Amino acid sequence: MDLLYVDNPPGFQILHCLEASTQGGESLFSDALRAVDKVARLRPEYYATLENFPVTYKYHNNRQTDDLLKKPSIKAVNWSPPFQAPFLVNTGGGTFKGPYPYYTQEQSDDVAAFRTYIEAIRFFKMQLEMDHVILERKLEPGMAVIFNNRRIVHARRAFENQAGERWLRGAYIDTDVFRSRLRVLEAENR
Repeated sequence: MDLLYVDNPPGFQILHCLEASTQGGESLFSDALRAVDKVARLRPEYYATLENFPVTYKYHNNRQTDDLLKKPSIKAVNWSPPFQAPFLVNTGGGTFKGPYPYYTQEQSDDVAAFRTYIEAIRFFKMQLEMDHVILERKLEPGMAVIFNNRRIVHARRAFENQAGERWLRGAYIDTDVFRSRLRVLEAENR
C-alpha cells in the first residue's frame, strides 16, 4: 500500500513493466481485507485492537516530510511498514511522547495496549503472508497490473541487478475519479 501518509491515499495503483531482464523480481500481491476478515473470525480481540489502535505514518525524503495519524476504520487497510513512524506513548493528560520502547512505569497501560497491538499485527501479518493467499507473478515488459491500493498489499522478490534491468513505472488513480469515469462509461454503453 502506497502513500498512506497523505490525507487521501490513492484508491488504485497501476504498475507498468517497462523492462524485466533480471533474474527474480517477481511481484507479490495479497488481499489485506481478506486477512482482516480472518483475524476477526479467529481472534476477535485482535480485530478490536487493530480497529482502534492509532498508527502514525511518516514519509521523509529530500526535505519533504509528511506525517499522518490514522485511527483505522476497517473499511480499508493501512499497512505499509517501511513508512510507519515511531509509536507514541501516552504520558497522561493527553500528552504523547515517543518513540517506543522508551517509557516509564506510569505508562504501563499504554505499554500494555502497545504489546497487544504488536501481538495483533503479527497475527494479521501471518494471515497476509501465507503462501496460499499470495498471488505471485513476474511482470514482463508491456504488462501492467492495476489493483486497489487500499485493499491489496504488494511487494516483490529480490532480483539480481548485476545482469539485466528491472524497471516498473507506477501511477495512482483517485477512487472518486475512477468511479466517476466508470459510471460515465457504463451510461455510454447501455
